[in-house]
Amino acid sequence: MATNNTSSSALTNETATPIVKSNPGEGSRGQMLKSAQGYIANNADDTSGSIQRFCRVPSNALIRSVKLSTADATTAGAINLGLYDTEDNGGAVVDADLFVSALDLTGGPFSKAEQIDESGEFTYAEQMTPLWEVLGLSADPHKEYDVASTISTTFNGAGVGQIVEVQYVTP
Repeated sequence: MATNNTSSSALTNETATPIVKSNPGEGSRGQMLKSAQGYIANNADDTSGSIQRFCRVPSNALIRSVKLSTADATTAGAINLGLYDTEDNGGAVVDADLFVSALDLTGGPFSKAEQIDESGEFTYAEQMTPLWEVLGLSADPHKEYDVASTISTTFNGAGVGQIVEVQYVTP
């Protein structure tokens, strides 16, 4: 077995001749962490397919964290968490389970529980990539997306409030 010394592409660029500067958020110093969050008190009888829009992020965001806080859903209730176009842009689903897929909220309570890669869809490499590229677009559309949950299993029992916080940087 060999011993290897490996650097990230950002550090490799910093030590290249000539130096190749990385963009803030993509390995360079000086990035400012931003946060967006929202709270929704869902009803005890919210059904599968219901959409809850929490906050907005820009298309050039590099997502660093997706945190969920909620009480225990008692007997039933699961969500997907992903992206939708804003209602001004038609409100269509972009990727309903980019961050979370069928998360059972009866396993709660959750207190700022990290969910960035719960679905397995949002890979580590994509976490270093602007959102528009993660979505497979060829250019930045310079717009915002709603971070939203879609109820995948109807809630049964008491309604539970949910907070979703997204932390991101922009180049």
